[in-house]
Amino acid sequence: MGDRGVRRLVLAAGMAALLTGCGTAAQTAKNPEPTTTPIHLHAANVGEAITLTGVDDAGVTGTLTLAVKVKKVISTAVGRGTFEKPRKGERFVAVRFVFKNIGSTAYQDSPTFGAKVIDEAGHGYDPTVATVTAGRGFPRVVTLLHDQIGAGFIVFAVPRTARIVSVQYALNAGYATELGQWRVH
Repeated sequence: MGDRGVRRLVLAAGMAALLTGCGTAAQTAKNPEPTTTPIHLHAANVGEAITLTGVDDAGVTGTLTLAVKVKKVISTAVGRGTFEKPRKGERFVAVRFVFKNIGSTAYQDSPTFGAKVIDEAGHGYDPTVATVTAGRGFPRVVTLLHDQIGAGFIVFAVPRTARIVSVQYALNAGYATELGQWRVH
């Protein structure tokens, strides 16, 4: 097979992969597919713990259970490095989360993907990649066995004028049917 044949074969394989897909991000991260099941909202104030359940790696609901607490919200956080500055017109908001595994199965996930902050207009903001002087963040993947605790900051870039009124968190990279929501005062 000549160069032209190899190129066609590579192009055909690439197109087949694009058209058929390689699995969704949820499948890749061992998380369930998005569901039409209604979200069960648990509300609390900053400083209070909420018990959230999710789906474990075997697809079993109810064995993955975490006590999640939003310990602190820093409305104007400072980036750690010279290049870690928000874009023009934005600021960093840092939220300190504390997770305690109270379930019967290990928690192994990236906490960042399940977090969001909401402003008074109802706009939601996903995390950004930044470290702040307030404290350390989470590693890419956190593993917590029964009774283990993990804590760290998750950073969000929000418009400078946005007033954050709540923090949300759901297990399974945000796909779990239970959602914790903390009121920010």
